[in-house]
Amino acid sequence: MKNLRYFLFAILAGTLLISACKKDDNADKSKPFIEVLGYDPVYTALGMPYVDAGALAWDVTATGDTVDITNRLVTEDNVNIQVADTYEVTYNVSDEAGNAADERKRQVKVVIGK
Repeated sequence: MKNLRYFLFAILAGTLLISACKKDDNADKSKPFIEVLGYDPVYTALGMPYVDAGALAWDVTATGDTVDITNRLVTEDNVNIQVADTYEVTYNVSDEAGNAADERKRQVKVVIGK
């Protein structure tokens, strides 16, 4: 009887362990996407203020709903309006499941002139 109890306990523990390790088939596997607003490239005059047009970020959830995740968007803007050159603004986002979107970029050309 004692051995039967240990055997049943081992079977139960093994079953729980296997089910805990099983991946969720309903997990969100789709990566979000980024929509860059405005033009690319953008031209701005040397010394004039530059305000980026920004971007929107969207995610399709595991249930198939499309949700706005723009509040999670990370923008890197290294535009120096005091130096004529070509710069990049980059946009990145990850959804709640940790899926990362393809990075999007915009070129900003600071030029001499009006």
